[in-house]
Amino acid sequence: MHFMPDTEDADSAAETFWPEGYKQVIREDARQLIGAQLNDGKRLRHIYQQQYSEKYTDLNQFAGKIADMIAIGTENGADDAFDDIITAFLTESPLPEVRRHARYFWPQAPPEGAKKRLQQVIVDEYSQDDVYTHAYKVGYGCNARDNANKGSYRTFDEFINQVVQLVVTGAMNGTDDMLEAIYWSFVTPRPLPPARRHPRRLKVW
Repeated sequence: MHFMPDTEDADSAAETFWPEGYKQVIREDARQLIGAQLNDGKRLRHIYQQQYSEKYTDLNQFAGKIADMIAIGTENGADDAFDDIITAFLTESPLPEVRRHARYFWPQAPPEGAKKRLQQVIVDEYSQDDVYTHAYKVGYGCNARDNANKGSYRTFDEFINQVVQLVVTGAMNGTDDMLEAIYWSFVTPRPLPPARRHPRRLKVW
């Protein structure tokens, strides 16, 4: 656990949460662009009329529900990627590999415009975070103490860019997992699957 700084005294005084600006981008930019891709529900009209018109008052409400669910899947996928990164720090392991799905369902999220904002907010927040700077310094950089991961990243920017790629890919995969569940409910047919956000990520180790 040497990749993590000792913040026990500070953490005992107050709970500390990880930066979550990326969630604001997903909830605002990505959610809006997803809604636009759904074209105000026009592409969902047939399935709405067949299976969901009794539960949702109109097509717009149904389309809004679908867009909200997709955004939640995107958030949760990003959260899961951050959890995998912290697990690597705790176990002094290499950062996870970027694992993209072979194919993605429509609509793919986050859309390109939101993806760039998402990448930037992660860089802005996590390049300033003491846990990430410490992990690079002692575990992954060229001047790290002797371990299997030493020199994995020549610069801190390279390290943070890898974190960004992991989180953005996690967000895409989370979107796709939610879409798979939604489409399965269309085909079965059955009610829409549950979509619940993860709780705020508390800094604990």
